[in-house]
Order: sequence, then C-alpha cells, then structure tokens
Amino acid sequence: MRFIVSDHIEGSHGFGKWKYRHDNDVHTWTDGDRLCLWFGYSIEQNLEEIIQENTIPDANGKFCVVMLWKDKMEVYTDYFSQSKIYYNTKDGITVTNHLASLPLTEQDIDKITIDKFAQGWEDDAPLYACKDPMNMKYIYDWNAFSSDRTLFADTSSIPRDHMLLHDHKGTQLIQINNTYLHNLQSFNQRLDWNSTQLEDRIHECMEQHSKVIKNEYDYICSSISEGIDSTLQDQYFNANIRLMYHPEEPNTSEELGPKEAILKQYHARQKHFLFEIFDVKDIGAITTDFALDPMLSYLDTMPTIWQVRSLNRKPDILLYGQCADEMFMHIPKFLMARVPPQHREKYKNSYGGRKSPARPYNDPYNGQWHKDWQERFATMAVPALYNRDVENQTGVLTTSLYADRRIFNLVHQMTASIQLDSMANVTPQRNILQNHFAFPFHTKLKDGAGYECRLVLKHLLTETLPKIINT
Repeated sequence: MRFIVSDHIEGSHGFGKWKYRHDNDVHTWTDGDRLCLWFGYSIEQNLEEIIQENTIPDANGKFCVVMLWKDKMEVYTDYFSQSKIYYNTKDGITVTNHLASLPLTEQDIDKITIDKFAQGWEDDAPLYACKDPMNMKYIYDWNAFSSDRTLFADTSSIPRDHMLLHDHKGTQLIQINNTYLHNLQSFNQRLDWNSTQLEDRIHECMEQHSKVIKNEYDYICSSISEGIDSTLQDQYFNANIRLMYHPEEPNTSEELGPKEAILKQYHARQKHFLFEIFDVKDIGAITTDFALDPMLSYLDTMPTIWQVRSLNRKPDILLYGQCADEMFMHIPKFLMARVPPQHREKYKNSYGGRKSPARPYNDPYNGQWHKDWQERFATMAVPALYNRDVENQTGVLTTSLYADRRIFNLVHQMTASIQLDSMANVTPQRNILQNHFAFPFHTKLKDGAGYECRLVLKHLLTETLPKIINT
C-alpha cells in the first residue's frame, strides 16, 4: 500500500507534469483531465464514486486520495487522519506514504533535534517508564515533535484537519475540518436520547461499517488487548487472525490475569488468538528488527507493529481501536473533570478512574473544580493518531469502527448521567456486548503493562534512521 507522486523524481507512470508509482493495493481512476490515486474505503457511499464526484471532504471512512490535474495536485486523508502522508518540498514537490521512498541524505538530517532527545534515553527509569511522570514528559515531547514534523529538512506530514494543495502558487496546507470545534459544539448540545437509543445507534453504525470492511477486504487482522474497546470492535468480525501481546517482567504479572480471562472467554467460543509475550528488555531489539520509519510518534505501538510484521501472511486490513477512548471518554481526566472534587475519591477504582495497576490513582486536577469542562473535553476528545503510525510502519491498511463521523460525537451529546456512566463503568459498550453478542465483559482495568518506551526511540534514531538514508 505504498505510493509516491512527484514533479521531479522518476516514476513508472506519468500524468501531465507528474511522475508516480504505486503497489497493487493503491487504486487509480481517471477521466482524462484528472487522475486519482487512492486506497481505503468510505462507509456510506462507494469511495470511487465519491472520487469521481470530487466530494472527498464530506466523505466518512478510512482513506487517502491523491488528485492530479496536469499541473495541480490535491491530497486528502479521512476526517480522523488515519494515514500518515509525507510531503517533501526540496527541488519541487513529492508526496508519499513511505519515507524511505524519498531521496534523503545525511545532509538532510536534523542533528540538533536528535542530540536533544539523545540526552534523555540513557537515564535510569523504573520499569513502568511509560507511566513515570518524568519519562512521560520525554515521550510527550517526542510525540509533539514527530506528529507532523520529521527529522529531515523540507519534509513534513499532512496534519489533522488539513489537505495539501500544490498549484502554480506553490505548496500549501488548507484546513478543511476543525475537530476541536466540532467536539466543542457537540459538548454544548444535547440529544434527547436514553442509553438504549444511544447503544442501538452505535451498534447499527458499527455493524454497517463492519459489513463494508468485510465486503472490501478478505484477510482481516484484529488487534485486541483485554480492554473493552478492542473486544467490542472484534465482535463484528470473524477475523482471520487476532493479536494480543504481553510484556513480560516480574512487575507485569498483575496485568496478565485480565488477558488470560479474555482469552478464556474467546476460546470458549472457539475463537483463537496469536498471543505472544516478549521480554521488556527486548523492546530495543524488536524496534531495530521491525520498525521501518524513524518517525514513529506513538512509541507504545511498537509491539503491535512487531506482531503484524511477523505474520506469515500480510493482512489486507488491520483493526485497531483508535478513537474509542475519546468517543466514550475513558481517559481519567474526562471523568474527574465532571466530578466535584469531594466525590472524586469514590471513582478511584472505576474503569475510567484508574487505567491500570501500573499507575496508582491520583486526582489529575489536584482538588480543583473546573467549570469550563466543555472546552477541556473538546481538547481531550481530539483522537490520538495511532492508526496512521501502525499503518505507516507495517504497510497494512489500519482502521477502526470507532472512526465513524456518525457516531464519534454521540456520547458527547448525552446527558451528564449517561456520560458519567460511560466514563466510569463503560456501560454503553458493556450493554452492546451483552445485548447484541451475549458477551459479558468482566475485565475492569485497561491494558497498562509497561515497558521502556525510551528504548524504542533510541533504536529508531540510532538503528532505523540510517537504513532510510541514501548514501
């Protein structure tokens, strides 16, 4: 699922001033005046029809579309930005979803930024490095830097809410969506629904969405933690293969029980997993062997990347749970922002209030009361961009049933009681699992087994980066 389009780098095909090449997973369409390269799908209308009608900004689904005229280019990703698309403006314009396709050299490398992050990866850190506050700041700094910037001159990725336009005026990013504003509008309005209406609508849309995927793709891979998000999503598929991992170290044993519990539930239904355990000390070697791109923003996705790339057969599509935390507001800061300080302690053992035994409960607001919860929620509900990282590293189309514009903001518009029930007890998802799939969900805590994410970054910048440089 790789492509490259350029006005100066040679390719296998040409259209106007453009030269391009792509693999068999990328489709093309042309009417003579316009040529489009695309991959992915739309939920409510065939994506190729949308391309022909040139109504991409309104589409709902998972896709990337490159539109070419003789001397003009437009590049779109879906509303949830589930594909990482690079553009390079050195010597012209080049667009690709595979960084190694660019003619990058030693002279293009941003050594100052590399040196900055290198200062942090040798420090001692506890096992749960991804939970340690000092370490988390380091990880967040990398995420903020690498989300749309790269370590290479003149090279960036198309940011969320934007499309790329190149014409006679040059190359520019144009905002076509505003996720934050749409979230804010949702939190400031109310749907007169009860919980059953909410659950039935979410189920209806997820079922329709899954049918589109099953009709389009043959070999489906489902990534499952013991969490409710991936468990619910997986019920809509008879996946060809399911993945689960666990980082092994004495202090992670407490988190192994919930995974074994969900495995037993699946096995009782004659549904099976590829369950793999890795020594936390091996995460650096795993990164060296399986990372393809040094610009991995979400470092904790590395075990999934390892599992997908190790499969004997490459999946046609990977199901990953992006958007669920923000859609159902599982992140502890959501819950605590709606709960008065004097009542927060009672939620410390809730699903939303405590993500893992690896991280003890603490009040994220230090006893402060926030009346501007809508603005806070609108920011926190901007989805993390896990899918595009996993897709970029594996070359496998990666999507989520929660990445659906019809349902993403529904819980945000519910009454306070329904919102709190979702945050603290994941009740809407539990009810969908029970009522539509007869699947009781017993696991209380989310996957939180930690490993040293700084080692991932160290190996990305010392081992992966040199592999993509032209020498």
